[in-house]
Amino acid sequence: MARSFAQRLLAWARVHGRQGLPWQPGQGQSADPYAVWLSEIMLQQTQLINVLGYYQRFVAKFPTVQALAAADLDQVLAVWSGLGYYARARNLHAAARQLVASGGFPQTAQQWSELPGVGPSTAAAIASVVYRERVAILDGNVKRVLARHGLRPEPWNSPALTKALWPVAQSLVPKQSADMPAYTQAIMDLGATVCTPRQPNCQSCPVQADCQAYQQQRVEAYPKPAVRRARPVRASLWTLAQHEQSIALVQNPGRGLWGGLWVLPAVALDPADLHKRLPDCGQQITHDFTHYRLQIGVVLKRCRGHRPRQIQGQPVEWVDWRAALEMGLPKPVRQAIVQAMQDASR
Repeated sequence: MARSFAQRLLAWARVHGRQGLPWQPGQGQSADPYAVWLSEIMLQQTQLINVLGYYQRFVAKFPTVQALAAADLDQVLAVWSGLGYYARARNLHAAARQLVASGGFPQTAQQWSELPGVGPSTAAAIASVVYRERVAILDGNVKRVLARHGLRPEPWNSPALTKALWPVAQSLVPKQSADMPAYTQAIMDLGATVCTPRQPNCQSCPVQADCQAYQQQRVEAYPKPAVRRARPVRASLWTLAQHEQSIALVQNPGRGLWGGLWVLPAVALDPADLHKRLPDCGQQITHDFTHYRLQIGVVLKRCRGHRPRQIQGQPVEWVDWRAALEMGLPKPVRQAIVQAMQDASR
């Protein structure tokens, strides 16, 4: 009798699956819901190699959900600084406070999905790994595996592809709930290490025998490319004001891009206007968001005598530049400060 998709995947994972990840339980131990939840939030839209260091620093600072809930949001954003997609950190903090107030962790995927920042796939990953619930995940790695396996015609990242793949993913989970933790990790590992976006290693794939893309020698053509739209360009002029060893920072409101983070005083410009101002800028930075590209000019301003309370019409806080680097800063702000301090020391 032919082995099922799940059986082949589980057999492959016992030999080739990723082992020893810091949130994975030891032999004979139960999975820690806090560790699994945190790892799944960090892994949203972020590769494992970029998550590992942040995960270890985060749990060193906030080892329990109670510690996370008791922390100020500023502290959480400071540890998260540089990992990006900062709404994840804000939602994680808000959810931790909900969990502590309710007295415990959710027990089902449906209950997990009611927390801020926890979508259906993340909820399924937590519930299947921690509580062995027979629910399928559908993150980017799994979508790619199933789109190739089933030769799906829908474009990548389209709602149509997600809708088509959910029932497929659910139909493939193991019949035994005891196999769910290993299966969930295995299908993520398959997409991350074998069924990769480019140059997939099909010869090592445990489900190649019934993968339609492989059988038709069309693996590189799937998933179908996303419909690409031109990324708009925005521009901003930042002021890096320095008074002795202090710099001026502004804290963003709690919502939106870089919500709650500390940034440099800024004014939005038309890209053509910024181009005219670039000769006055000590630094030029380009930063890509999901939906647009931000071109940044950084004007260096040395303040002598008194320290202004407002810059670019914005109230500022003066902070020692070394202390500023320990605060919650977006990556390009951190980059601008570090570069300015290095230039000043030469």
